[in-house]
Amino acid sequence: MATKAKEVVKPEVKEIAKSEKVIEERKNISANLKNTSGQDVKDEDYFFGGVTPPGFKGTCGNPVDREDLVAVFNKVFKPSDNILFYKQADKEVYIVIIPIKNSNEIGENNNSIIGDFQKHAISFLNEGSVNEGTLKGKLERIKKFVKYEDR
Repeated sequence: MATKAKEVVKPEVKEIAKSEKVIEERKNISANLKNTSGQDVKDEDYFFGGVTPPGFKGTCGNPVDREDLVAVFNKVFKPSDNILFYKQADKEVYIVIIPIKNSNEIGENNNSIIGDFQKHAISFLNEGSVNEGTLKGKLERIKKFVKYEDR
């Protein structure tokens, strides 16, 4: 008696279409990003594939609005580079978000997934609160992770 070979099951086309639909829907969700000048910037300039990751606001908080800290930030990074400076709402943690064009960690060649973005967290939890000198030192360390091809 001959035994039948098992049939290989391929993923259904419906599943692929569903994931493409989810990606398309997420493209319509905006994180309402703002640069250090308070101007709106495009989500697709920061998120790989132009898709805002779910929970962005909860994870990254809101733009920093303390003028003294923004002034320090703008001395390290040019405002025209549109590098974002965010702060978590409930912690003394600041987040620097690099545009895709200046990112050295996010892209096709790094096998990034849709919605990835290059962020750097700066924590002041151990220090109690941020001071301008320490912030500048931590920002200077982040500078080496930014590629400036258009300068």
